[in-house]
Amino acid sequence: MPELVSLTRRRLHFIAEHQQCRDQKSHLYGAYLIYDNEEKRQYYGHRNDINGGRERVGMGILFAYYLQHCLDARLQESLDQYAAYVLRELYDEETGEVFNDAPRCNDYTRLYNAPWIGRFFLEMYLLTKEPAYLDRYMKCIIRFYQEGGSHFYAIAEPMYESVRIFQNAGRSKDAECLLTYYREHGDYIASCGKNYPSHEVAYEQGIVAPAAGYMGELYRLTGEEKYRKAALEQYKILDLFQGNQPDYHMNEVAIRHWDDYWFGKKRLLGDTFPHYWSALTGLAFLHAREVTGDGTYTKKAERSLRGVLSLFREDGGASCAYIP
Repeated sequence: MPELVSLTRRRLHFIAEHQQCRDQKSHLYGAYLIYDNEEKRQYYGHRNDINGGRERVGMGILFAYYLQHCLDARLQESLDQYAAYVLRELYDEETGEVFNDAPRCNDYTRLYNAPWIGRFFLEMYLLTKEPAYLDRYMKCIIRFYQEGGSHFYAIAEPMYESVRIFQNAGRSKDAECLLTYYREHGDYIASCGKNYPSHEVAYEQGIVAPAAGYMGELYRLTGEEKYRKAALEQYKILDLFQGNQPDYHMNEVAIRHWDDYWFGKKRLLGDTFPHYWSALTGLAFLHAREVTGDGTYTKKAERSLRGVLSLFREDGGASCAYIP
């Protein structure tokens, strides 16, 4: 098995060479798109799960994170083109609105999208140190909350990281503003407890994982006992989704069912071990040591996050889900 940094580098070069739109006449120019591993070509459709926004933003986040630690001129050129695409087609500089697809299209409104664009902006700030990316994060997240984000179990909103980044940048007022929004969000989740509101589906691991993660992050930010108690409750429920088998496909990999139907080429229904959102459990458990006072969940987090690496191929190609 290739070492982690090498595997990541191969994945990113594959994306840059095979999954980035290079057609300068297209509104998708610079976008990272789906790749058909059978036909060896890019694929795009305006249908939500295969478009030029949404989950695909994760590829840009990985580029920005990797380049903070490893210099690579080819990958930097690719990221520069992608960042220009995001600012041109997926984000409104004036209002903070995040679009569901290019070209600046919101015929389907989806609150999941804003935190992913926000995380991309944070990683771009850490890479470039350009204050404009912090300004964009603020506008993006404020717009998210104005549209009802405090009652939404968004995926992977960087509560803890964003507050610390703004504090370290000397922008304490913005950090306090963010924490006020995050508290309101967290208080709603804590009040719901086990009574999860329906989202794109009625109930699944991707609803419990944000609840667990945000409670842990807010406890780390505030030290308030109500968030610790809420986190402990959510960890127990989240753990119920996890496989605990010796095979790596089911070792701390969360059960999910419909993902290869919505994201896969052949639209298959079946338990996915793993799908990339299996890693949401690992993200939530990363904060658990500070909440529980021990390392019970640390190994679970590592296994969860490593489990999704099985979706990466040695040549840098990848898949969204595996069905046994």
